[in-house]
Amino acid sequence: MLDYTGRPRVAATAILLALTVTAPAGAQTMSAAAAWAGLNSLALGAGLSITSGSVANNGDTVTASGVRIFPTNDPNGVVVSMDTLTLQPRGELMALIPSPMFQVTTQTGGNQTRTVEVTHDGEILGMLTEQNAALDLNFPTLTAHLVPSAAPPATIKGTPQASADPMRVDVTINALDASLRAAREGTAELTIDAASVSYDLVYPDPANETGGMITQSGVQTAPHLTFTGTELDMLSGDDGMLRAAFDAGMAMSLNFTVQASQQSSRQSMGTTPLAMNTQGGASDFTITVADGRADITGSADAFALSGNFGPMQGAAQLAGMTMAFGAPLVVTSDDQLFRYMVSLDGLQPSPELLAMVGASQFAGDAVTMTVDLSADGHLTREIGPDFGEGDTPPLDISRVRLDDLRLAVGDSEFTGDGAVTLLGGLMGQIGRDRPNADGDFTFDLVGGERLLNRLQSMGLVPADQLFFVRMMINGLGRSIGEDHLQSEVAIRPGGAITVNGAPLPF
Repeated sequence: MLDYTGRPRVAATAILLALTVTAPAGAQTMSAAAAWAGLNSLALGAGLSITSGSVANNGDTVTASGVRIFPTNDPNGVVVSMDTLTLQPRGELMALIPSPMFQVTTQTGGNQTRTVEVTHDGEILGMLTEQNAALDLNFPTLTAHLVPSAAPPATIKGTPQASADPMRVDVTINALDASLRAAREGTAELTIDAASVSYDLVYPDPANETGGMITQSGVQTAPHLTFTGTELDMLSGDDGMLRAAFDAGMAMSLNFTVQASQQSSRQSMGTTPLAMNTQGGASDFTITVADGRADITGSADAFALSGNFGPMQGAAQLAGMTMAFGAPLVVTSDDQLFRYMVSLDGLQPSPELLAMVGASQFAGDAVTMTVDLSADGHLTREIGPDFGEGDTPPLDISRVRLDDLRLAVGDSEFTGDGAVTLLGGLMGQIGRDRPNADGDFTFDLVGGERLLNRLQSMGLVPADQLFFVRMMINGLGRSIGEDHLQSEVAIRPGGAITVNGAPLPF
């Protein structure tokens, strides 16, 4: 069943833990005193303990002082501490108002303790019955700040480390507005909005074995997240769960958008400092899981990047990008759609970056790259621990389509499209030197000679090799216009492959 009461774990983030464990246990006719008792009962059922120095019942309002919330089996693992916690009815909902500042303290390996101070000027509204749950968060300002502290002296691979804790966490969320509605029958709706989220972080670099740190700071403008789900109570870790859940009508959709974002980061690659600055426009990301498959789509407006790696500096900008991925998640008798598409529009490196690779003549030229592939096929075994094992592929493909292939550099462009049917499917090609298939592809190269001349003038294609490059290109294409070559590739049953009507020359 859908566990909308929450099961907080020690590894949960401090803010999320604080909000989750204080989720109200009220109902339409429940008093504040009954809600306080229900909250304590709910916490015990989730493996948490709530203690307080005193509890004052002022009619419709209950205020607990000196509140501490912690896992019962690990009292020092995570502790949420607040001066006061007030419960107050608000119509059909119950308001929980933590003190304007509360702390979340965690204890890590080596008995190192870290404390995050959370300050806010908002409240939590909630309602919980046997069948439904509601949770609303309204925080004009919410901040999280890691309190500087001293850490026990330590060594990493024999190298002494400073005793001061190098980590830093400063996060500010403006105009946070969130709403959760869930039902025991398995439906859920979540919406999270904010005017902005800014952050300033310092944390260990997992790829740096000498204890290096990563510094990041940035801001997201108008982030928006929505999630909807049905029959979520069917989800579990059991074998065959996915098929049973889809058969019951399980579906989920997650969408995240942001109007703009920017970030600066600093770290070291070995002993060389690496700095990156990014700035992006609006972006959109959506995941849909329904009808036995998963589909992902995304897009982003203009994006700019600059930085340096030691003494080397460079920058690049992108006019926009789109992506789409999709695949079935359960075995079906009929073919389903597989999709892979990535498109980068107007990628333009800076002159400094091009100069580092000896390509200064391409300064000012934009690059566009698109790969759009789709296929008809189906899974041959259900997704599980042994999905990739066995003597045969876990999926079978009957038809592959190259919907769009595009690479453009300045005024030179290579494009292609086509489709091929695999006779006997993907498994029917095992052990064959050439595919037993039937299909046609068309490729066009416009401005290829101009591009070769530019590459030669830059020394990227030596003069003694240029003849062989031209011979190979002209051997695979026929001229249909000024500096325009075309190749028509035909694949026929039995493994015959021709280019412009002639057998493949290799």
